[in-house]
Amino acid sequence: MRKNLKWIILLLTITWQLNSVVLFAQDTTKTDNSGIDISKPVAILEPLDSSKVKQMESLLVNNTTGIGKPYSDRAEWKRIAASFKSKEFIETVSKLKIEDFPKWSDDIYLEYKLKGVRNNADKMTRSRQQWLGQFVIAECIENKGRFMPIINQVVKELLHQPSWTLSAHDKDYQNFYGKQYDVDLNSSVMATIFSQTYYLLGDKLSEDLRRDIRECVQKRVFNPVMETFKTLKDTYWLTTTNNWNAVCLSGITGAALAILPNKHERAIFVTIAEKYCQNYLASYTDDGYCTEGLGYYNYGFGKFICLREFLLAATNNQLDLFNNEKMGRIAKYPINMEIINQCYPTISDCVKGVKPRTDIIWYCNNALGLGLKKYNTLSTPNPNDPVYDMIKLVNQVHQTAVTGEKEKNETQIRSYFENTGVLICRPNDGSAKGAIGVAIKGGTNNEHHNHNALGSYTIVQGKEVMMGDPGGAYFYNDKSFSSERYTFFKIYASFGHPVPLVATVQQKEGESSQAKVLKTDFTKQQDLLTMDIASAYRVPTLQKLERSFLYKRTDAGSLEVADNYRFSTPQIFETALTTRAKWKQINDTQLLFEVGGEKMLVTIKAPCPFKIVSETINENCPPFDRIGIQLVNPLKEGSVTISYSSN
Repeated sequence: MRKNLKWIILLLTITWQLNSVVLFAQDTTKTDNSGIDISKPVAILEPLDSSKVKQMESLLVNNTTGIGKPYSDRAEWKRIAASFKSKEFIETVSKLKIEDFPKWSDDIYLEYKLKGVRNNADKMTRSRQQWLGQFVIAECIENKGRFMPIINQVVKELLHQPSWTLSAHDKDYQNFYGKQYDVDLNSSVMATIFSQTYYLLGDKLSEDLRRDIRECVQKRVFNPVMETFKTLKDTYWLTTTNNWNAVCLSGITGAALAILPNKHERAIFVTIAEKYCQNYLASYTDDGYCTEGLGYYNYGFGKFICLREFLLAATNNQLDLFNNEKMGRIAKYPINMEIINQCYPTISDCVKGVKPRTDIIWYCNNALGLGLKKYNTLSTPNPNDPVYDMIKLVNQVHQTAVTGEKEKNETQIRSYFENTGVLICRPNDGSAKGAIGVAIKGGTNNEHHNHNALGSYTIVQGKEVMMGDPGGAYFYNDKSFSSERYTFFKIYASFGHPVPLVATVQQKEGESSQAKVLKTDFTKQQDLLTMDIASAYRVPTLQKLERSFLYKRTDAGSLEVADNYRFSTPQIFETALTTRAKWKQINDTQLLFEVGGEKMLVTIKAPCPFKIVSETINENCPPFDRIGIQLVNPLKEGSVTISYSSN
């Protein structure tokens, strides 16, 4: 029997703190190794099905709904106040004054159009939105009305700011100038902010302000959605298979269920959500792999959980998006991506130090019965981050009829995503001194938030990421998703990854660049993975390029990366290491790397003399070194092996 979840989604649904960075996603075709097109929508844009709308209307409860209980449920709010350090929280919120509320600046918003810079506008937008939630929660706890004046002012400021969309998504600045309104990652979040405020505070808000909320959300969010189904002009987020789909659907659906008084109108948005969210789930391979990487998993799947909770609350638990046979595998994706010691690969646009959101793992663990003991409960709330920690106040989750496979041992020696050729290798004892774990990436060069990185890898020693995939930039600009993505930036191109340069040529983007797994041999002692990555290089003379990874669990663990190549005529061959560690060359064939007290020895074996050529890359990210290993002599064929071991 399902247990009622009261506050699990306060962080997720309200999105008042937006710690997950709102970023611009790509619109390209993606194909995984299984031959399944993971970008092709399973639900195409078509007219609304009136019979389906009627069916959804029959499932809906009569009243508008939100997440949690309105302020008027004093017993519930007293329980919440007693479950964390609410006194300290109230004191912290009380120190915030309206004059400190971040100002809107047209000049900053327009920087993207004029200079191609978006991070300042994104920060401005996020900082304004983060204010409202903490005051709403404080008022619901205290119920004295003293926070209402600042809530009213902030709501008015946000309602009438020139644009709810991010500047990078505001084509020709139609939203900014009020000529057209679009649903994007941020306008959908704004709709959720207002709807939860509307729902939680109820009659504490004046009727005039409640009307303003309804009218603004209708104009800026609901009307554009309905126009889409009137004209059948695709709006991207409905049929894309990346985070945009889950984020936008969650925002508009939650807003509709909380604000629209007409049950039939609410049913229309539920119908849209139930059908088109299947496009987001289609982005995950059958083994649960997320090509967008862990950072966008946190963002997109977190919003999908929001959507699930919105629909459960509105249908008296009858419509459950977790009733999907691969949900358990999707839920375990972040667990399976851990290398060792809470270190994770920065595949795709993930930034340095990325980690999974523990609230998402906790939620899925309880909803799906995954049996992950360390995630049965969450840590004590921190009043310095109250909105995020609202999720930690209750340990009850809607359970689903679908169950995930329980973990017999939460630490496995390997995780292998067969559909994309992604392999995580772990030592027998990750806590041993100098223990080494690795992540290896196959896939294609046409994935969501793609980097041209077939054959890339990451090596962790102890608790330090010693070398490998450097991850993505901290913020985007106007070239990040343009035709210059792989020429303007080295961090997205293969040059910024530990992969070969073939006859001075980098890897190419696109569906045709695929890492074809040729062989796997996994045992308790070692793991072998061999892939053909020749398709990634536009080199007519290239006849063969196979990259083999041999991970050994002997002692603390070690890795050998071997490139076997063949040309029709002699050509120059180069491979590379990428690292943020301190390093030095200690002899003709060996390098020493050191960071955080860990030391790693790298030994290079090549068919002819080679030279080391390094450069530091700094592109809106922590700087890293690319260490090129250039063979001096052009050869028709050869093999270069790089061995990594504890020193």
